[in-house]
Amino acid sequence: MTPHSLKKLCKWFKENAAELPWRPADLDAPRDPYAVWISETMLQQTQVSTVKDYFIRWMGRFPNVETLAKADEAEVFKYWQGLGYYSRARNILKTAKIVCEENLQDPLRSASRMTLNENARVGCKMPETRKELEALPGIGAYTAGAILSLAYHKREAILDGNLVRIFSRLYELAFLPTDKVEKRRCPIKSGMTSNETGMTEKSSSEIYWGYAREVADSPKAYMHNEALMELGRTVCKTKSPLCETCPLHKECRAFLDGRTAEFPPTKKRTEKSWHGTVLVIESADEKILAVNGGQKFLDGQLALPHFESVRGATVGIPAQAEEYINADDVESVNDCGTFRHNITVHKIECNVLHMRLTTTANNAHLPKSKANSDKSAVFEWIEKAKAFETFANSFSLKALKKVF
Repeated sequence: MTPHSLKKLCKWFKENAAELPWRPADLDAPRDPYAVWISETMLQQTQVSTVKDYFIRWMGRFPNVETLAKADEAEVFKYWQGLGYYSRARNILKTAKIVCEENLQDPLRSASRMTLNENARVGCKMPETRKELEALPGIGAYTAGAILSLAYHKREAILDGNLVRIFSRLYELAFLPTDKVEKRRCPIKSGMTSNETGMTEKSSSEIYWGYAREVADSPKAYMHNEALMELGRTVCKTKSPLCETCPLHKECRAFLDGRTAEFPPTKKRTEKSWHGTVLVIESADEKILAVNGGQKFLDGQLALPHFESVRGATVGIPAQAEEYINADDVESVNDCGTFRHNITVHKIECNVLHMRLTTTANNAHLPKSKANSDKSAVFEWIEKAKAFETFANSFSLKALKKVF
């Protein structure tokens, strides 16, 4: 991209930037690196419209790294509930604890980092180098670049799905950065065509990151990066792009050749269907059985017991249910219908069985670990009245809504 095209891009962004809770009114202002980290992590695999309210709620409860580091996983999951991909929330908490612990162990390092967030104490500050950031759980090349660029105004590149789509169309790149192929011959400069001299060999990823670094090689890298993300989200969309309103359409090869729909190439996504049964086991004293670990999904989270089953399974007590409870303790079993849910590549459909016991929670048979599983499982009873606020995943909540 030329300096002139980047200037047009910035002008477009200043005129069209959406109001977002993590975006200051002054687009040139440095930002709180913590807020950038949280918002960019939430935005992974999640639409902006969905993230807005989650971000506001999160920052209201965890306004800085230090506050977050003191929280427990259950509460963090509660505020993450509905965003999915819970490993993101788990890694956020791990990173917060690491950041605060490292600063406490190295006071000189901590004192040298003055925070941009007035609410945060100097002792817990996000790192300021790519190497340090990428060493933290859940922070990859993109998130590190976003923190360094948007918060610290450093000349650091980013590469997310929006930029991939823009670069693919601008330069007619018929491959994705994740494609595992042989080295490709490509122009050294983005403005050169394939029949010119100055060719080099790079991998798919290196080519895309090369274009990203060109955009970031400027004191206005933060503006260029965010403007491209906004352009990809609102104009250079996956379907029905608004090419005529794009500030870059005069230099977009795909648009000029009438081939916008061909770029970027479609990424093959393998979806897996999974049918199962979720058990809502209620004791005589109105407690619900919950399990952490030893399950197909939601490992490391408190969830309702579930297992794989065939559609139209026989009414009654499934054999697999006896891995969780003694059949002699069961008073009644009610089929409460089905629900659908998606977890990563899995398209899930589950039957929900409400099993009422004749015994209280303390007297019910409770296995120490789930049979035929290489994952340990920890069982516990939770109050029925607090079930909806205790489970932090929508999978379990959908099942509970079928019963109560």
